[in-house]
Amino acid sequence: MRRIEIDEEVYGVLEANARGFMQPNDVLRVLLGINDKKSVPNSAPLAPREYISGKLMEQINDGVIEPGDTLVHHQVRLGNTYRARVEADGWISTEIKRYQSPSAALSDLVGSQISGWGNWVHERSGKTLRELRDSVHPHD
Repeated sequence: MRRIEIDEEVYGVLEANARGFMQPNDVLRVLLGINDKKSVPNSAPLAPREYISGKLMEQINDGVIEPGDTLVHHQVRLGNTYRARVEADGWISTEIKRYQSPSAALSDLVGSQISGWGNWVHERSGKTLRELRDSVHPHD
């Protein structure tokens, strides 16, 4: 077996697409369309790569967020400030890794469960992600 090195972004996509006990190689086989049923235990069909977008893709498409925008969260009581960057595919990059959802990104940074939609502030507009989302889709 040959080995290759991959960067964090590629690993994040593999991790996001793993089902059950799938290994990264299994995910690659499925995404590349070379899946043989013997090598991928209990695998549900995976979406092609172009459909694996982050939770902020809708806001990017609506024009309320742009790729490269900064998200910020201030923990006033503790004096901590966290920043993240919105990627072109709707994912969020932090100092730790890339995340598909705002809540997962912020929870990892602060070390406890927290709503990313309600607590990340879009730096350019000064609004929370929830406010931006609801300004375009008030019924959600």
